Amino acid sequence: MTDSRVNLRQPLLAALLGFLLPGLGHWYQGRRFKATVFSVGILILFGWGQVLGEGQATYSRLVLRTSADSPQFSVKPPASKTSWGFWAQVLVGIPAFPALLQEARFNSADNSTGFLDAEVSSDFVGALIETTRQGDLRTPVSGSLQLAPTRPEGSRTVSGEISVSTADGGTASYRLGGEIQLGRAVFGSPRRSVECRLVDDTGNFLSARIEGTISRSFFNWYMAPLDSAELDRLHGSLSRQYDVAAVLTWIAGLLNLMAIWDAAQGPAYGYGDEGRRDGEGSGDAEAPPVNV
Repeated sequence: MTDSRVNLRQPLLAALLGFLLPGLGHWYQGRRFKATVFSVGILILFGWGQVLGEGQATYSRLVLRTSADSPQFSVKPPASKTSWGFWAQVLVGIPAFPALLQEARFNSADNSTGFLDAEVSSDFVGALIETTRQGDLRTPVSGSLQLAPTRPEGSRTVSGEISVSTADGGTASYRLGGEIQLGRAVFGSPRRSVECRLVDDTGNFLSARIEGTISRSFFNWYMAPLDSAELDRLHGSLSRQYDVAAVLTWIAGLLNLMAIWDAAQGPAYGYGDEGRRDGEGSGDAEAPPVNV
């Protein structure tokens, strides 16, 4: 309930400020102690969840897999559904807003899946696949990869090299060329899918290719929509820690909802309510306005 002795200034504006950043509405009202408690407590809780979830506990959409092909290779925005937990997370305000920006970027057409516009130098984790009469022979490999478009302005064909570790502890290098497949620029995974053919020294295609992942820029994966495969990876590597991370971010948002209500309506109980509950009179002189 509101109390005339608590100066709420403009309650709706205070509530809006409290939604944008925990504690900001109380700071605007001059209720600095509560502002500090709400801001520090809620932001630490949300940040702790983000750290435990390796930066992937907050996302607005879950990408659906409608075919055997990875949605990372889809030029059009893949089908997705709402992440219901985000409706609690977004109540933290600005710290959760990057998820909405990444959703907007994700929902735009992405022609980078078959186009390289700049040189790429990254670590590589995946497989070397050789086509034989008996079928594809897959050899897990990891190493470093360098790719460059065949035209300075960018192209769908590339040239490059990959160096991988061998079973005997040495290294082997292979030339790459031809058309390239890249995962979408914006996707909820620190790893970007890549596929490319192997070529010989004269540029002729070999009956082999690489399939795997390279590093994706932090600004292109943080809070971006992710798919079930990435969720499976997170649960596999973090186990219950990922669930704890998600719950912490949800709790942070729901706690800020209470803070927003306090900024708009004041304390849950007004001054003097304790005496009335004990049967005392309510005719005491009013105290001057205070900040709580």
